[in-house]
Amino acid sequence: MEKKHPGKLLIVESNPDRILIIRGVLDLWAKDHQSQIDFVSSVAEAVAKISAAPFDVILTASRLADKTGFDLLIEIRNRNMRTPVLLMISEGDDQSALGVLRFGFADCISDSDGSFTGLTHSIETAHERFVTRGREKKVLDELAAKNVQLRSANAKIAEISTRDELTGLYNHRFFQEKAAEEFARSMRYHYPLSCLIVDIDYFKNINDTYGHSAGDEVLHALAQFFTSHLRQADTIARYGGEEFAILLPYTTYDGAYLMADRLRKKIMDMTFLGGSHPSLKISVSIGVASYPEDPVDGKDMLLFYADKALYRAKGGGRNRVYLYRTMTVDAEKIPDLKFRTDKVAEFRRRLFDVSEMAKRAYIEATKALINALEAKDAHTMGHAARVGNYSALVAREMGLKEDEVRIIEHGGLLHDIGKICISDDILLKPGVYTPEEYEKMKAHPVLGYQIVKPIKFLAEEALVVLYHHEWYNGEGYPYGLKDKEIPIGARIVSVLDAYDTMRVAGGRYKRTLNCEEAVRELIKYAGTQFDPKVVLHLVHALLKRNDLEADAYDRAELERSLKMLAA
Repeated sequence: MEKKHPGKLLIVESNPDRILIIRGVLDLWAKDHQSQIDFVSSVAEAVAKISAAPFDVILTASRLADKTGFDLLIEIRNRNMRTPVLLMISEGDDQSALGVLRFGFADCISDSDGSFTGLTHSIETAHERFVTRGREKKVLDELAAKNVQLRSANAKIAEISTRDELTGLYNHRFFQEKAAEEFARSMRYHYPLSCLIVDIDYFKNINDTYGHSAGDEVLHALAQFFTSHLRQADTIARYGGEEFAILLPYTTYDGAYLMADRLRKKIMDMTFLGGSHPSLKISVSIGVASYPEDPVDGKDMLLFYADKALYRAKGGGRNRVYLYRTMTVDAEKIPDLKFRTDKVAEFRRRLFDVSEMAKRAYIEATKALINALEAKDAHTMGHAARVGNYSALVAREMGLKEDEVRIIEHGGLLHDIGKICISDDILLKPGVYTPEEYEKMKAHPVLGYQIVKPIKFLAEEALVVLYHHEWYNGEGYPYGLKDKEIPIGARIVSVLDAYDTMRVAGGRYKRTLNCEEAVRELIKYAGTQFDPKVVLHLVHALLKRNDLEADAYDRAELERSLKMLAA
């Protein structure tokens, strides 16, 4: 960078002889660098000058006509002026160079030889140092401003990462973390902690009748209701699609029941929607569990018990509050036995709970394994989870029971688990496989089945894994099953595996397709590779989600496939 010389200098000196010496030293230098030099003899004149116009460097004598150079520097500081000031001292002055610099002068110049040797160098050095510090300060100020912006952006990102976009409530992931913290705190300080899980009754009917936008309005309004009717210490989250979870610290079972039933009744009195939609009344079912009154040893069991109570509330007719502790009382009695019926019922309930928790724990552990597998390839990241979610969506659209839906969802999540036995050279290969590589890849359904089959409570999911590459016309693998020989779960996962691959992971092979293009491909192969009924229900689900326009797919072609199926 080209060296910049000071454009304007102010010399503050009252001694005529020294003024002549300074002029002799600086005149030629000033002419060469086109610098302007002004002379004054007092602090008052200097303050008037620098108040009228800025100077690049100020050179002052120690003793002046009215005050001292130190007084001048104080005046400059008091006016918040940022100009380097150099002090000229004569032989016999009391000030040391170190003391001058500590006071705040940019440099100290001595005229001990009567000629001010090095004056121009000192002026240029002081100016250059001042300019450099100015640039550095500007950069540091900019960095500080950027850091403030970055901290603000990070805070917003952190907030977004913990919030549900639709409702503004905490999301499922944050709720899990908060529940762990609250449970640990309640154990340590010996206070009760209750959990409510709230489910909107017949929410699917709202979406089907009024559309998903109306369903979203209901969810948002209910979130605002919970926020305004619960304590600041309570934690509220959107737990699932139409489920909300609430943590109530310092709340016993009785208190939790009163709170839950009060919420339920107030929601029944509310009116939802309106405007472009007709007004709507809803009800909710609520499951309640509480520590330490329930035998829980961690937040997972607390949430699990609340979830079990919710299912009992829904099974009992909905629009009610159900306490987990009453499940023992309500358990089916076994007549004509000498054993205590409550003990038998408790044992049966605990055995079922342990089985369910073991299944969930295995699924969660497997998710981590699948995530690690998919992390190797950006094109497949999240593929298994999406296939599981979409498979559950289509299964519900087909009217399957909730137990079947969960099996199919888990099967979709696990469908590619056998790929952990396939080498990365094949898994990550771009383009077409060689015949030998393709045969190795085709082994992954059997390998996945062998991994899952030993887990007794995943026996049905294992069949989904084994048969998800079978074709509807019998030309698939590994066994060439066709039509109804293929389990319904495998037929559903087959369609959704292909759909997600075309939509997200297709870039690895040819190109990624949009929703309409992917649906056209599924319809094209409906009746050969895919079950036409599954394709039809996927189309219905996509239409309801507004992911697909009504005129964006070949309805006639799909109907022809269905007619051929009926024939």
